[in-house]
Amino acid sequence: MRTLTFRTLWCLVAVAAAGCAPEKPSLYTRLQDENPAVRLQAVHEAGNAKDVKAVPYLVDRLTDSDADVRMFAILALERITGQTHGYKYFAAPRERKDAADRWRKWLDEEYPTQMAGRKGAAP
Repeated sequence: MRTLTFRTLWCLVAVAAAGCAPEKPSLYTRLQDENPAVRLQAVHEAGNAKDVKAVPYLVDRLTDSDADVRMFAILALERITGQTHGYKYFAAPRERKDAADRWRKWLDEEYPTQMAGRKGAAP
């Protein structure tokens, strides 16, 4: 009878654990993560995918505490919607807030009609 070595046993445990690994959080969950590096990666993914469903989350990232997250959020929004609403990630906090408010107003008034028919848009 053959005995298992520690290395073989470890490999079997690793393979079994890989099948039990938790799923990666959704893009929308990661856009709200506490870790700025996770948010930044999620912003990149949303922009590259032109994910219309991510637009409200990206608008929230315009007031992010991390400048890199803010910068890539506006780039993603521009890529998805073709608009910036005058937002500048490096502006003073009050100016960023005012521009983010313009985005929120746009979301409330225009978003459903502007996004109709685009990738990821709800029917």
